Amino acid sequence: MSALAAKDPHFYCRFSVDDEDRLVNIFWQDGNSYVDYMCWGDVLVFDSTYNTNVYDRPLVLFVGSNNHRGSILFGVGILGDETADTYTWLLSTFLDSMKGKKPTAMIMDGAESMHIAIGRVMPEARHRLCSWHLSRKAHTNLNSKDVEKAFNGCMNKFQTVQHFEEMWEVMLQEFELRNHFWTTWMYGRRQLWAQAFFGDVHMTGMRSTQRSESMNNFVKDTLGAGKKILVDIVPQMDRAQMRLRNNQVRDDFNTMNSFPVIETHLEDLEGHAASTYTYDVYKWVKKEIMKEKFLVTKGFQAVAEDDHSVHKMANFKRQQYVHEVVYYHGRLTTDEEALEEAVLPPIMVCTCNMFQYKGVLCRHMFMLMKQENMSKIPRSLIMKRWTRNAGSMGDIEYPDGQNMDKEALEVSRFGALTGDCNRMCSYASKTTKGYSMLKKEIARLTALIEGLVKDSEQVHVCDPQPERTGCVIRDSVVVKKKGNQNQETGRRLITCSYCKGAGHNIQSCGERKEKEREAAKQQSVGEDNLPSVSTPAKKVYHCGK
Repeated sequence: MSALAAKDPHFYCRFSVDDEDRLVNIFWQDGNSYVDYMCWGDVLVFDSTYNTNVYDRPLVLFVGSNNHRGSILFGVGILGDETADTYTWLLSTFLDSMKGKKPTAMIMDGAESMHIAIGRVMPEARHRLCSWHLSRKAHTNLNSKDVEKAFNGCMNKFQTVQHFEEMWEVMLQEFELRNHFWTTWMYGRRQLWAQAFFGDVHMTGMRSTQRSESMNNFVKDTLGAGKKILVDIVPQMDRAQMRLRNNQVRDDFNTMNSFPVIETHLEDLEGHAASTYTYDVYKWVKKEIMKEKFLVTKGFQAVAEDDHSVHKMANFKRQQYVHEVVYYHGRLTTDEEALEEAVLPPIMVCTCNMFQYKGVLCRHMFMLMKQENMSKIPRSLIMKRWTRNAGSMGDIEYPDGQNMDKEALEVSRFGALTGDCNRMCSYASKTTKGYSMLKKEIARLTALIEGLVKDSEQVHVCDPQPERTGCVIRDSVVVKKKGNQNQETGRRLITCSYCKGAGHNIQSCGERKEKEREAAKQQSVGEDNLPSVSTPAKKVYHCGK
């Protein structure tokens, strides 16, 4: 940790120890993770994985999604147990590392301890149960593919609460589940898993912890075979972070230096989407444009009071499910402070709530734009986190740095400059002249900025911290993890019978050897009152459980 902190001034690490100074919980994240969280920390996936370390402790990953819909890692934690108090400590530490910024929503599995901890630390954040875990539980409790399909439809379809209630009632009657214990229990918790209750919550389109599960597999692949000790896990996780960021730079380069082929019937709107969004999000939007041709108009109503209209439409195959798009027409208004005219962009709100949930336009909005002869997507319907220049969100809105500390301000400036330089470098790399010109300018500006930093730098000599006697952090002990222990294969875990640490035995125990050296040194200077045995009694150093 000290080596990482030396090369990254914004590195963050916090840990806790027990009464015997053994490591219990630890959390760490680097400076780039802070910038990523400020840009894309609106939705957080919170999950744990196992079989990564010799201590059998859960490895907890904080995962999110960037503007390419790719996975990013905000922080890593290793916990001593999975109680609500431990998760509360971890979430509080995570928020402290992110300067108190809370996500708008969180996705987790059905662990009750996680649910309690999120309620304690982030009561404002909406948390949703993982749909993948619920599908597995439905397979176990319903024992019918037709019932599972009906349940998954109620859980995942973009619909109103009324439509959900109707579909749920049809499922209960068709399969005679009215007195079924599991369906009754799940209906009581429907606000935590049914898509109809998350229409007004921005979730970046995520509804399961599969992104975290994929990250778990990615991390295990990076760590390699076998269980690791802590000194092996930390640099390997740093290497995994580098691989993820290389993927993001690659996606940025491909998006800035390519343009897709226009294929749909709404050429102008698709072209504008292709030039605005990243390539992966553009493919998302393109699917909605293609599905627009399956819609039919069901009604129209104009309201003169506030200059808006209501458009009703439905899929021609399922016309009983009607969606409404409320369209507020753009108009001119007078800004009393600036005394000049400003254009109010048009606003659309659809009852399917796809824009609120995913951040991209739905097929119903595209049908309305076609009817209104729009050639471009209104700027009020473009969410910046999905655009090509979403990285510029790194310059967080602290104009003079008065509302944040110096380190956080430096990290945000670094993120903003990195996003701007990536675009400049992509253009300069296309020509030899541009490459040579930029190389010279970089060398000149680097020397200039370095001189400015040296002139403004003030060296502060901190008071030396008092020596900590007897507070050396000792290795963690092996804990009993949840799950089936009989599934473990491979070699038996080695545990030291002297210090109870993992990964070594009494012959190679560093603590035992250090005690022997101290005893020999004191005996050589004539302190005869010391015990003559080289190894102290085990019961004195035994780790009580």
